[in-house]
Amino acid sequence: MDLLIPKVMHVILSLDAGGGAERLVYDLVRDAAFCPAPPVVCCLYHPGKLGALLQQEGFRVYSPATKPGGLQWSLVPWLAHIIRQEMVDVVHAHQYTPMFYSVPAALAAGRKRVIYTEHGRLYPDLPNWKRRLCNPLLSRGIDQIVSISDGTKEAMVAIDNFAEERIAVVHNGVLFARPGSAFDPEEKRRSLGIPPSHRIIGTAARLERIKNLPMMLRGFKRVLEKMPETSLLIAGRGSRENALKQYAQELGIEKNVRFLGLRDDLPEIYPLFELFLLTSFSEGISVTLLEAMSHGVAPIATRVGGNPEVVLEGETGLLVADDDYIELGEKILELMAFPERAQRMGDAARNWVGNHFSFEKMVQDYLRLYRGAEADPDAQAGTGGTCVR
Repeated sequence: MDLLIPKVMHVILSLDAGGGAERLVYDLVRDAAFCPAPPVVCCLYHPGKLGALLQQEGFRVYSPATKPGGLQWSLVPWLAHIIRQEMVDVVHAHQYTPMFYSVPAALAAGRKRVIYTEHGRLYPDLPNWKRRLCNPLLSRGIDQIVSISDGTKEAMVAIDNFAEERIAVVHNGVLFARPGSAFDPEEKRRSLGIPPSHRIIGTAARLERIKNLPMMLRGFKRVLEKMPETSLLIAGRGSRENALKQYAQELGIEKNVRFLGLRDDLPEIYPLFELFLLTSFSEGISVTLLEAMSHGVAPIATRVGGNPEVVLEGETGLLVADDDYIELGEKILELMAFPERAQRMGDAARNWVGNHFSFEKMVQDYLRLYRGAEADPDAQAGTGGTCVR
């Protein structure tokens, strides 16, 4: 292994657009484009949209095109073959299933270094006795276990039976993308169909049960009772999309709700928001939450998972109880009634994310783990990148 620039192979289920883990892998790979040994990616299910983009940019993305469900032991020799073929130094497995196959594959390929990152939890997060029995054994083949938040780490210890002292916390970090020089906020509003008189709040999330978007819609209905000239923008796709659109109609708020689908122009949409909403039942460290805050948007988020590590109550945003749409509606109205307070929180949010959740700091933490050192919780952003440009 080159101690300065190890060759990394990322293993993930897929690189479909929309998820935080997928975005993180995509950004990590692209950040290392100029390294002498660029990383490779193995997608156990399919490459997805982001995987296809990486392939177009010249990165090697492998996939056996397996389908979810059941044990698939053929993945072990397949991964081991790629590790040897690509002369990989470090196998970085993202989430549990990729880790399960990566550990024996790395051993079969000559005992390569293994990093396992847990990006979030299921909902409901219930104990699995098979995992509790297997995990202490699997841990022997993992050089470093990583959690993206303190809350996720606690769950890994209590529910998954991983040893607390084996887990390092590396917070997600975001790139500080900004609108292009030609960005026109009024034109963007018009293109999204927002009436000129409307104020805008919004979110960007996978439209899945774990994100609890019905809570957001119910809370927004209460907002409209006091501030009818308000629009809610929801960016994202997922299996619950049609049900959520139907629910908005049942609540009688469909004219004020815009479902935007997957967007590649979020840096031009976040600046339109007065507030960013996150109503998840469970979260690790939300990438879209960090992105919105990096644009100076004050967030209102549920008090779950890693959210309290990002949203400092009353300073960088507000927190509400899990599934409490009444409190959510009240907090939205509170900040919309005092926009200068929301702006102060947004400014503080931008500074907080810049100092503690930058992409550069996250990359440096992972590079230390790849090299066999510990992540530095006190390191400041600034050096950026996994190799010298």
